[in-house]
Amino acid sequence: MISKTIFIINSKRSQSIELKSFISDAMYYLGHHSCEVLYTDYEGHAIELAKKYSLEGVDLIFSIGGDGTFNEVINGIILSGKTNTPVCLIPNGTGNDFCRAQNFCFDKERILTALKYRTYLFYDVGKVSQNNKVRYFLNVMDIGFGGLATHILDQQRRKGLTGGLSYSIAILRTFFTFKKPNVSLILDHKEVYSGKMMMVAIANSSTFGNGLVIFPGAKANDGKLGLTVLGDVTFWDYLINLRNLKRGTKIKHKSMMYSEGKSIHIRINKGYAPIEMDGEVFGDGDCDIEILPGVIKVLKY
Repeated sequence: MISKTIFIINSKRSQSIELKSFISDAMYYLGHHSCEVLYTDYEGHAIELAKKYSLEGVDLIFSIGGDGTFNEVINGIILSGKTNTPVCLIPNGTGNDFCRAQNFCFDKERILTALKYRTYLFYDVGKVSQNNKVRYFLNVMDIGFGGLATHILDQQRRKGLTGGLSYSIAILRTFFTFKKPNVSLILDHKEVYSGKMMMVAIANSSTFGNGLVIFPGAKANDGKLGLTVLGDVTFWDYLINLRNLKRGTKIKHKSMMYSEGKSIHIRINKGYAPIEMDGEVFGDGDCDIEILPGVIKVLKY
């Protein structure tokens, strides 16, 4: 079988000179005849590409983009059933939160060296089931405030407002429009919370929202999901604790709780609660989440 390497690149993100140089050097090292560079054209395109080439037995998929691109690629790999397909995650997005938490910083020489030795890490993935739909996430899934903020962020990006400032504006706009739903949370078959909810975050990794540490200490390879509940909190509570979120310090507040488990059921008793995962909008309402340990094979660099 002829070896093949695929580069799946988010076409909406510009490439630095260093990144272009890396792609060129990587193709030279691997052999141009065995490499193919593919750019995403629409939402969900990276899922289709990753699934197609995983089924064909590709040797390595480079995923170049942000958390949303990574989300699509890992969904494609899992949907193919070929979960042993290796992937190299190269951050080239706005937040780059998963790579930030795993200490993956783009470094041309480190990645080229990693291609020589081929050491892999096996990461867990979260599985979300909602209204007969299933989607997988590598980083963080949340419901409520974060889902609406992501929807607003998408609207802003379509209008040309991008970068870190767009995150801050989206969060501010969400605080003035979001109405807290009433929810019940069942963690590993035991109810752990019932009441008003600003946001529930399910963390495979620790960081989301362009550098906010939503579950300090979360590890993407420990077979557990972190649960962070922001109950009846206010905008003022958020401002007071913003520094703690950025520093990775657990927040002590009567309307917040942290826990861990392997399965979580979220029931919306009253109100509207949109869902997002890895920066991608995914429906709204009741959902079930479970951990799939060690299913994604990632090149270590």
